[in-house]
Formats: sequence, structure tokens, C-alpha cells
Amino acid sequence: MKAICLLIVMLSTTVVLAQSKDEALKKIIQQQELDWNKNDMKSFSQAFSEDAVLINFLGMYWKGKEEIMTQFSHINECCIKPTSIKLEWIDAKFLSENAAYAHIKETLTAKEDYAVPGGVVKKGTVNTKFITAVFEKQNTIWKITTMQVTQVNAPPR
Repeated sequence: MKAICLLIVMLSTTVVLAQSKDEALKKIIQQQELDWNKNDMKSFSQAFSEDAVLINFLGMYWKGKEEIMTQFSHINECCIKPTSIKLEWIDAKFLSENAAYAHIKETLTAKEDYAVPGGVVKKGTVNTKFITAVFEKQNTIWKITTMQVTQVNAPPR
């Protein structure tokens, strides 16, 4: 009976620890959602490691936290400010105590009409992207080391 009780306590502890690790990563993504919706690209970029890589949905390759912040700041007025995002946590897998990856669903909504190369995005337009983010714990702090954003398009008819 003692062995069964000990096993239950150990399993419960493992579940709680896994949830708390997940929560640390979820908080980073929740903060990024808040920062995007406040148009604070400096704060948004703080989630990335110094040498992080971000590949956006257009296939642009940005290396380093400074470049990520600079590029997002360049497009803030035209393409971020007139939008809002909702980031939904899908799942995560821990590869070690210091490494994990996560999948996130992004829903972006146009709050007003805005111009993009090749056209105008109309107010109310909604698009979806999937994000894969790789996290590394650096000196007890989780940072995004790489992020890939993929646009979801309707299948051809």
C-alpha cells in the first residue's frame, strides 16, 4: 500500500512539474500576444534569444533579436498596428530540461483597411497561421531561439 501511495505522489509531482514547464512557455506566448496588440515590438522581441532566427510567413529570414525587433518595427505602422492577433497554444514537447518546441495557432484580424504589396487588406479580414517555436532555457530563463510562421491557405477547389 505504501508503494502505491508513493507511486501516486511521484506521478502527481511529475504532472505538476510538466504543467509548470508548459506554463512558463505559454506565458511567453501570451506576452507576445499582448505586445503585438499594444504595438510594442521592442517588448515583443524580448522573448527571443540574442542569436534567434525568425522566418516569417513570407519566407523572410531574420537573424538576431536586434534584426527581429528592427524588422517588426519597420512594418509596425503599415501591417501590425491595423491588426490584432490571438495566439492559441496547441502543444509543446520538452526535448530536455533546457529545450522544447511548441506549436501555436495565430489568428490575425484586420481592425481597419491597410495596404500591403499587391493590394489592400479589408477591415474584418481574418487569416490564420501556424507557428513552430523552439525554446531554450538560458540561465534559468526561457527564450525563443527559432520561430517559423506558416500561412494557412484554403485548399484549391
